[in-house]
Amino acid sequence: MSIMTVEVNQPNPSGDLESQSVVGQQFNWLKQWYPVSPLTYLDSSCPTTIAVLGKKLVVWQYDGQWAVMDDVCPHKLTQLSLGKIQPNGTLACRQHGWCFDLSGQCVKIPMIADSDAQSSACRNVRAQVNTYPTQVEHGLLWVWLDHSSAAWEECQQKQPAMLSDPSPQWAKSDWYMVEVPVGYTVSIESNFDPSHAQFLHEGVGAFSPASAIPMDGFELVGEISAEGGFVLKHGGYNLSNQGMEATRSFRPPCATVAQYRLPTGATQTFQIYFVPTAPGHCRYIGKFLIDAPATSSFNLAQQAIKLFLALLPRDLRIGLPHLMVYRIGDQDLAAMYAQTQNEATTERKFFLPSPADQGILALKTWLNRFGGGTPAFNTLYSERQETLSDDQLYDRWHRHTKLCPDCRRAVEWMVKAQKVCQWVAIAAVVLGIIALLLLPLQVGLGCLAIALLSILGQQQLVQLQRPFISSLPLYGIPTVKLY
Repeated sequence: MSIMTVEVNQPNPSGDLESQSVVGQQFNWLKQWYPVSPLTYLDSSCPTTIAVLGKKLVVWQYDGQWAVMDDVCPHKLTQLSLGKIQPNGTLACRQHGWCFDLSGQCVKIPMIADSDAQSSACRNVRAQVNTYPTQVEHGLLWVWLDHSSAAWEECQQKQPAMLSDPSPQWAKSDWYMVEVPVGYTVSIESNFDPSHAQFLHEGVGAFSPASAIPMDGFELVGEISAEGGFVLKHGGYNLSNQGMEATRSFRPPCATVAQYRLPTGATQTFQIYFVPTAPGHCRYIGKFLIDAPATSSFNLAQQAIKLFLALLPRDLRIGLPHLMVYRIGDQDLAAMYAQTQNEATTERKFFLPSPADQGILALKTWLNRFGGGTPAFNTLYSERQETLSDDQLYDRWHRHTKLCPDCRRAVEWMVKAQKVCQWVAIAAVVLGIIALLLLPLQVGLGCLAIALLSILGQQQLVQLQRPFISSLPLYGIPTVKLY
């Protein structure tokens, strides 16, 4: 059964899969489980600020129990995430020391000396902080975005949208997380447009327009529903994956899974959660796994890379592979950001005549039928997009490095190594000058050579650090070379 080809204008398409089976009621965006972060990205010793659906939240842990609550102190409305976790298991506001337990109950107001008056103020409903149900599944912390009296019972009736482990290696692979300055709709839409890879990602790996082939068999499997989302199947879109059998699915509110079964026997699995955080911003939490025969060229290449990385410090060993995704990420950002800007400033409609566009159409059909066109669940959230400079658009520190403990520690390691190089260079210059005056010429020249090598090493470390901070080059013209 094929999906209709129609002309589409955001957010209301002029046609919406009338010939397909579309069932269910309006989707409630708040009464859902959203992944907050991989556990490996969270620091249990201090609170972390996050945003989901325009809600500013603080995440913290005590004695193995995670709490997610509004990131606002009821006293003077400062951020609780600026505070610190106390030895007694409470979160203390940094501004005036008000303390809150895991349930959001205020338990201490230091500036009230009278114990009865303090107890009365703490019990006041205005002193409480809204908390949200949480759970840990598949190495992720999840939050239920409703805090009504019925939320704690309702959240038990629904499980997070998760993929069953496709292979024994899936649980061993790491989650990757990045925040991008484009919104939820354009982000998730890109994931249902696989044919863009050959053109947009030209020059990365084997991607090339020359190897693109028209997609066929891009079809809906079963029905589209409010809670179940939809599943699509399709064939290949380039010469290397020609003849493959692929499925792509959307589980609302934000889970996507793509699985490619190649004629070679290899299976590629991509799972990405697109978490709407703030207006014009989205958090991606994903895994990618290739399950290939042991003797395949891919596995042999992977083994060689692992042998090389094993020679590096642990944080660099993990951090450097993270840099490999930025080239593709920058290309996606450039296109998605341009699309978002044009959607806001033009009356032109989407024109989707190609069979390869059917994934986009399926997503828009679900959004318009069940989701109100966009995630319109919170007055603090909208799909608007601010204008960004290249420094902001291609920033890497806020997109990933500051969130990823391994990449952050890799940068810290490089900063320390730079300082060591600086001190070695200074010491070598001083010793070299002294040696030239008091010792044989060779000793003095040797010290100066060490100083020169230290300076060169420090410069190399600065350049190695730069890709963790920004896609813009450290020297020369400040433009990003996408191709």
